[in-house]
Amino acid sequence: MNIKLEKLRYIKVVRQNLPKQYEDWLASLTGPVVFDVEGKIKHKWRVVSVLVHGNEPSGFIAVHRWLLSLDTPYTNVRFVVSSVEAAKQQPLFSTRFVDGVTDLNRSFNSKDTSCEVQTRAASIKQAIAEVKPEAVVDMHNTSGSSPAFCVTTRIDMAVQALASFFCQTVMYTRLKLGSLMEQDFDCPIVTLECGGAKDQIAHEMAYQGLHEFLAVEDIFSGHHLKLVDIVEHPLRLEFNHDYSLIFAEHKDESKDVTLVSDIEQHNMGTTRADCFIGWSNTGIEAFTVRNEQGDVQSSHLLYCEEGKLYTVHPMRIFMATSNLEIAKKDCLFYGFCVDEA
Repeated sequence: MNIKLEKLRYIKVVRQNLPKQYEDWLASLTGPVVFDVEGKIKHKWRVVSVLVHGNEPSGFIAVHRWLLSLDTPYTNVRFVVSSVEAAKQQPLFSTRFVDGVTDLNRSFNSKDTSCEVQTRAASIKQAIAEVKPEAVVDMHNTSGSSPAFCVTTRIDMAVQALASFFCQTVMYTRLKLGSLMEQDFDCPIVTLECGGAKDQIAHEMAYQGLHEFLAVEDIFSGHHLKLVDIVEHPLRLEFNHDYSLIFAEHKDESKDVTLVSDIEQHNMGTTRADCFIGWSNTGIEAFTVRNEQGDVQSSHLLYCEEGKLYTVHPMRIFMATSNLEIAKKDCLFYGFCVDEA
């Protein structure tokens, strides 16, 4: 894939002239943009980031809907719309990475700007830092159908208050992957996983949370009383590139590993111990499980018995996907072991 990467541009958005369809607004953008909306209070800022991944549209759809509402935010708001070129590839919102290879949300820790994607990451960080925001929300979609949840690398009351505008579950992680969420803007920041990219409920949740987040006077007063469910110590299940993989209802003898095609159902509730999830001709060698320190703990999530794969412990699973590209290039899911009920 050869997509010309545009530089981040600062633009002015005239809300009254905005296209009524979000697809038309996307078509009018040539590359990543930053734009500001003036609030009732001019000395404070909040930041909303969308489309870090081009195949995750809920945040973009929510921002478009909010702009059309002509609501005035309580503080100034800076919007950052990132992977526009990827999102515009046909069919719309189907392409994840702007260059087809490099994940923007794994590039924010890099100090090397020789790569165009890393240059873009640096410019996004600068655009956020220069307004000294009181909070940052980075809006995403899960790679499969899923309830909404937030992800954070700190879990103080301010972060919980921020997350509570959007969901009831917060994944607390110490994993360092190079994401926007890991950056220090001297304020609370969360990654919001709105749910599945094709789920209308995800678009609606994104808009309702955004509307409330931008309208409220004090984002840290009162909302912290809405307790969020915190899950922590994730194990990241990765698939090793040397093996072949497919998602199917029955075992595919031509592949090293066949995972059940409905694996995304495990994003709901708790998955029991000894739950069947697929077949393997290589035991668990095709998988790598890493903890927050990056240590390999491959036997902690799965075991193989007579060529069949099962879960070891009861666990809550997040971001399980049947998208083959994401499963191979990123991860299969995050697992949080839970106590037996």
